Amino acid sequence: MNTAESAAAAFAIAGAVGSVELHPTGHINDAYLVATERERYLLQRLNPAVFADPDAVMANVVVVTDHLRAKGEPTLTLVDTVNGAPCWRDSNGAVWRMYRYIEDAHPLAVQTAADAALLGRTFGRFHRLLADLDPAHLRESLPGFHAPARRVAQLTSAVDADEHGRLGDARDLVDELLTLRTAIGVDEALAGIPSRVAHNDAKAANLLVDGCGAKAPTVVDLDTVMAGSVLWDVGDMVRSGTGTADESTAVVRFDVERYRALVGAWLAETGDLLSADEHRAVPRAGPVVTFEQAVRFLTDHLRGDVYFRVDFPGQNLDRTRNQLELLRSMVSSL
Repeated sequence: MNTAESAAAAFAIAGAVGSVELHPTGHINDAYLVATERERYLLQRLNPAVFADPDAVMANVVVVTDHLRAKGEPTLTLVDTVNGAPCWRDSNGAVWRMYRYIEDAHPLAVQTAADAALLGRTFGRFHRLLADLDPAHLRESLPGFHAPARRVAQLTSAVDADEHGRLGDARDLVDELLTLRTAIGVDEALAGIPSRVAHNDAKAANLLVDGCGAKAPTVVDLDTVMAGSVLWDVGDMVRSGTGTADESTAVVRFDVERYRALVGAWLAETGDLLSADEHRAVPRAGPVVTFEQAVRFLTDHLRGDVYFRVDFPGQNLDRTRNQLELLRSMVSSL
């Protein structure tokens, strides 16, 4: 029995395990589709290189899903282990968890203004339903996750080390990003904003929808849910929902119509919850998060692709070029 099969057997599922197959989902965690004769499940191994405190991650997932379920909101359903715990550790100390598989659903691909509005509206509802959850009830599972100055420092360190000899193809990107940091006021843009419960990775792919709209969309990938500004989520929605191409493609353009639909739908759900400072900062959220993501992709490329999973050499460099081109287009349009 391999480790994934051993992990699957540790959870209280309906029936005997029939199959355990790799499931290509996300850039971070290993995932497997587990099937019994009655039901299917998503089994995940938390990436220890990313999540140094998996207990904090799981505690936050439990708090948030319980809160949403109590309000009747569709959300992820954790499957307990046979011992009643929300996760299981293998002999190497790796942490595994299992969700009920959401059938007939796929990540949202934003292609129209209506798609963008759905993205904004759904995450807006997510924020509104969690507005009465005290952020102090959540643990800081990823310290400094959204912190552009810290991300730039990591990039600078990776540039200085250039341990994989990759700086040659990336030098112009480094220079432009450092110039843009000052030009768009990255470090000050979201400073002093109230702390709320935020998803912190509110990209379009983390919203599951069905093909005909019969089911309510479900917000997934809750590993980064922590206290923070909800404007980081707005920025990630804008970053992932207003570009005209996949993030691995260098040719991309910012779509203003999608942007207006997305932000308008989000504000319709959350506008009365926001402070004046939050309202004023909304237009800056997209550029700041897009900048931060470009820096993260470039840093990972220089470090040897240790964080984001890649399918081919140079994919993180392509992702950087995509985000930088989107940022250029965004800055010229907003």
